[in-house]
Amino acid sequence: MDIRNSKLKDLSRRASLFYDSKQLLWVIICFGIVLRLTQYLSNRSLWLDEAYLALNIINRSFSELLQPLDTFQAAPVGFLIVEKLFVQALGTSEYVLRLLPFLCGIISLFLFCRLATHYIATKAVPIALGLFAVSDSLIYYSSEVKQYSGDVVIGLLLLYVAAIYIQSERLTTSRIILFGAIGAIAIWFSHPAVFILAGVGASLTLFCLSAKEWSRIGRLSIIYAIWILSFAACYFVSLRDLSHHEHLLNYWGGRFIPFPPMSFSDAKWLVKAFFEIFDEPAGLSLYHIGGLTFLIGCIAMFREKRKAFFVLISPILFVLLASGLHRYPFSGRLLLFIAPLLLLFVAEGAEQIRAKTRRNLPIIGIALIGLLVFPPLLFASYHLIKPRTREEIKPVISYVVDHQQDGDLLYVYYGSWPAFEFYSDKYDFKKSDYVEGVSSRDNPSRYIKDLNKLCGNKLVWIIFSHVRRRESKGIDEERLFLDYLDSIAIRLDSFKSIGAAVYLYDLSNLRTDR
Repeated sequence: MDIRNSKLKDLSRRASLFYDSKQLLWVIICFGIVLRLTQYLSNRSLWLDEAYLALNIINRSFSELLQPLDTFQAAPVGFLIVEKLFVQALGTSEYVLRLLPFLCGIISLFLFCRLATHYIATKAVPIALGLFAVSDSLIYYSSEVKQYSGDVVIGLLLLYVAAIYIQSERLTTSRIILFGAIGAIAIWFSHPAVFILAGVGASLTLFCLSAKEWSRIGRLSIIYAIWILSFAACYFVSLRDLSHHEHLLNYWGGRFIPFPPMSFSDAKWLVKAFFEIFDEPAGLSLYHIGGLTFLIGCIAMFREKRKAFFVLISPILFVLLASGLHRYPFSGRLLLFIAPLLLLFVAEGAEQIRAKTRRNLPIIGIALIGLLVFPPLLFASYHLIKPRTREEIKPVISYVVDHQQDGDLLYVYYGSWPAFEFYSDKYDFKKSDYVEGVSSRDNPSRYIKDLNKLCGNKLVWIIFSHVRRRESKGIDEERLFLDYLDSIAIRLDSFKSIGAAVYLYDLSNLRTDR
């Protein structure tokens, strides 16, 4: 019995030493890299939003990227320029287009680790880093042709620099110039960088006021002036059009915070939105537990690490303010840059609970950490075997190429059009080989008229992806197309992939009197 107890104590001691070691952090970082690399190498098909942005990057010149983008797209100028440089140097493959987000995803692991060591308790760092490494949203957007992974890495960089400046006793001229330049450049590479900078600036000023460090405030004002000038230039060049973009404002119309909340439904919306951000973008499957642990972490940091609390919470408050003023949607991928902040507070809260209960009820802390970490860990591990996909149009196009005959016509559903246009050159399609379908959400009868124009074509392939579906309203446009075609023509073949499909019809006898 004594031997068994001795072995258990030795095992516990070794586990504790490993938990506190840098080796564990390296293991987590390496696992996070593997998760992101696996998703990147899966080389899934571009889906609608990616294709839209990719076509802008490929088809526009550098100067044209400074103008409003086609197809209601929006991305930071710096991100677009770097993407364009990659495309010109390396080509237009999905790997090239996703290279910048992938690199940002890898760098963010290292930056987050460094940031966590500055802002939260030492024993909370492995929890935070583990949650960050296996977060589904952070993994997925590291291989998406969008700017959101860049938003994360830039936000982490700004907060890391802020931590260094908080600890420094003197703001030398070189440090002022460096901090000012980093913030000024960040604004051009990340739209939400302004919220990080606003939070950092407000926090640093508050610290100086509380300590009556008037000369330091004067030096900080130089940094703020550099940031403001950069933001003004960026607003004039790029953001001005976005702030008045009617389509984007309508698209995100239901994602702005009701401010001030004037009814029970407004309060219910706020509570729902609060907990949902721990699902997406933070990536916690048990998001209600994540939200409550976050609140505990906030209380603990406010009491014990007040400066860290204000620096980390203030960007979130500025996002809430901007959303309340209908200037920034409080939703999903647009909030990916605050995911690291949420996870830092959650990890701090989990560690506080573990520390408070470790003597009398140690199982509570262990169970809580397990509930936070293991669901996203299992989900991420599953995607090591089966990486995430969205709209796999490449297998569909390949099927058409392998089975089409001379004279076959392709009809491309409007939701499929951006991805198909991106891949058309790669599969040697000529403009005369395909027809772009109309978009007519408010008048479905136009779809029928559009199909009737195909009358006389012996064989027509109908390609679908990004299909508009609203089960609650009985809307399924793919079903609408197929029901009509099946009623007047013969379906000869079909092929389905994840989020995409193609159907072959003989339309030589299509009647146009319907």
